[in-house]
Amino acid sequence: MFDPISKGIDDLGNSLLQALNNVQGIFGKELSVANPLKDNILQLIGNTPLIRLNRIGSEYRGIHFYLKAEFLNPTGSAKDRTALAMFIDAERRGRLKKGMSVVLIGSGSSSISFTWIGKLRQYPVYCLVPIGTSSERVQVLRSYGAEVTIASTADELSLWQLANQKAQKVNGWIPDEKENPANPNFHFKTTGPEIFRDLQGKVNAFVSSPGTGGAITGIGRYLKSQNRNIKVVLAGKPNSPYLQYANEKDKKKQEQINLPAVYDPRLVDAYFTVTNDEALHIQADLYEKEGIFAGLTTGAVISAALQYSAQISDQMSFEREPYNIIILSPDKD
Repeated sequence: MFDPISKGIDDLGNSLLQALNNVQGIFGKELSVANPLKDNILQLIGNTPLIRLNRIGSEYRGIHFYLKAEFLNPTGSAKDRTALAMFIDAERRGRLKKGMSVVLIGSGSSSISFTWIGKLRQYPVYCLVPIGTSSERVQVLRSYGAEVTIASTADELSLWQLANQKAQKVNGWIPDEKENPANPNFHFKTTGPEIFRDLQGKVNAFVSSPGTGGAITGIGRYLKSQNRNIKVVLAGKPNSPYLQYANEKDKKKQEQINLPAVYDPRLVDAYFTVTNDEALHIQADLYEKEGIFAGLTTGAVISAALQYSAQISDQMSFEREPYNIIILSPDKD
């Protein structure tokens, strides 16, 4: 039986799809609303959503909080972006060639991402982890395909020396996120534009807790290139070298603080200290109030975003349009 109402709805849907296709044809595939067909799993890296927080921070009227959900990358962290960027860069520069191996240090999210992509690109992966690493973490790395060796030390310098020895034996390439500009550059090219695009440029502040400093630098640099009034906010632990650098007034002493080469402190407008207990509290709140299970670092970043909001709420009026704060949620662990 012919149903004119259903026919009308179908026609409307087809018209909307055609309009979207026309827009995509003009502006390119990056504007696609949905593209479920992927040539390979690596194409799932990036284009993570912004998730609005509805209960956390609701006491700050006029301020909207959005979680950049990097835990939705394939292995569960923003390090998938970093690893992919550095593999592509190393291959293009001839630093990583067919027949070579990848040598990693540590058991964190970076090692998981580098192991995963290394195996996909058919490189043998060796991972050196410090003494005391949990058996569960070792098993995770092995399940991703790494050959794991537990060192007899946890000293960072000693681990690097052991890794260099291993690299010489197996013709290996050692990724160095702290030194490689491909790390922040990839965030400048992808993560920053995604945030700006998805909020149609209505970004007021970006908050992150740096590990290597690549994400806060790349994203912050892009956002400020679009609007110099956007604020970049850093969340740090009490003993964070980033906070030590910011608080040190003596230039000579400041220069002696060891920060990653990829980090650009000139981009940061505000710093907030977050204790482990504060981060744990917000992490629990995030699940209880928003239904989002993310890592402890996300708790720290949200805590800093709330501290920043308390600081500006009495100074600014948000009656005309909301003040949008982007919170980088780097991983699920």
